[in-house]
Amino acid sequence: MRLPLRVASVAAPDDTVPFDSSVLDVQRAGCAGCGAGRKIGANFSDGQFGGALVNLATSIRVYGALVLAMVIWGFSFLAIKDALATVPVFSLLFVRFLLAVVLLGIYAWIRRSSLRLPRRDLWTLAGLAMLSPVGYFLFETFGVERTQPSHVAVIIATIPIAVYLIAFARKQEKANWRKTLGILVAYGGVLLIIGFGQGEAGASLVGDLLILGAVVFAASRTTLIKDALRRVTPLQLTFYQFLFSLAVFGPLAATDGVGWVGQLTTRATLDILFLGIFCSAGAFLAMHYALSHLTATQVAVSANLVPVITLLAEITILGSALTWSKGLGTVITLVGVLLTQWAPRTPPSLDIEGSVVRR
Repeated sequence: MRLPLRVASVAAPDDTVPFDSSVLDVQRAGCAGCGAGRKIGANFSDGQFGGALVNLATSIRVYGALVLAMVIWGFSFLAIKDALATVPVFSLLFVRFLLAVVLLGIYAWIRRSSLRLPRRDLWTLAGLAMLSPVGYFLFETFGVERTQPSHVAVIIATIPIAVYLIAFARKQEKANWRKTLGILVAYGGVLLIIGFGQGEAGASLVGDLLILGAVVFAASRTTLIKDALRRVTPLQLTFYQFLFSLAVFGPLAATDGVGWVGQLTTRATLDILFLGIFCSAGAFLAMHYALSHLTATQVAVSANLVPVITLLAEITILGSALTWSKGLGTVITLVGVLLTQWAPRTPPSLDIEGSVVRR
């Protein structure tokens, strides 16, 4: 049975737009020139074995890229936590996004993708950048510093629900029993993790509340970003928002001084490179490659892997205990998020603020 996502599945925990399916539909249109072939699952000519092999090879690459993006984001919270033992928050954010801007700029030059935008769009992206990356990553990074990575991943997973609540408050969404139940279930799972997790090593109420603040920033940005995505490509959006964030993170990083550079270990250096190269740039490219071949729904549903990957990584790498509250709370939260997205049948089209996008 298909799960048509009306608002979103689980949010991308890191540097892309949260996995709002309507946003992804618009982004998918922007990926039409990204080397996209026909959608995975499309029928090829009968009896053409060679066509079947090509389709299989493409499927492996596409789903491999999608899973790779989810694994990278699943490990991102652990990398942030580890890097913060050596690198101050502001400096980590500045270096991370500086790396991402350079890499995305090189990618745009190699692909000959235009990054030029009208002044109006630049001002729009600058404003959105204050919500995310700036607001979102300040709250997220300080939150990761003060709580467990698995707490972060599960709370971040509720961004789509926050998007729905904001859209409902703005009369852009209608309430129904399924979405209401999903919201109650999802945040019930979050409360279970927060309430019973305070005795766990590395967890704190302050850290969890900071992550909830990051959720508010990300959800606010998502509700405002759809109009911009009709005029700019995903690459332009990501490049400029990272670039504009440097205008804030740069002066903040200057207050950290440079003393930490002398204490930089090989491990911390690898953490920074992983965050800047793979999380901020590589995962973006992998996700949009997958989006150029798959439906928005398929991509959005895959994001449910992220909290699970983070939880497993935390247990196996950091040696954290899998408590009953953490395990049960994760399952309950993901069930609640999926409940809010479950629709009876896929509609023929999706109306995004007056603009119909065909599925």
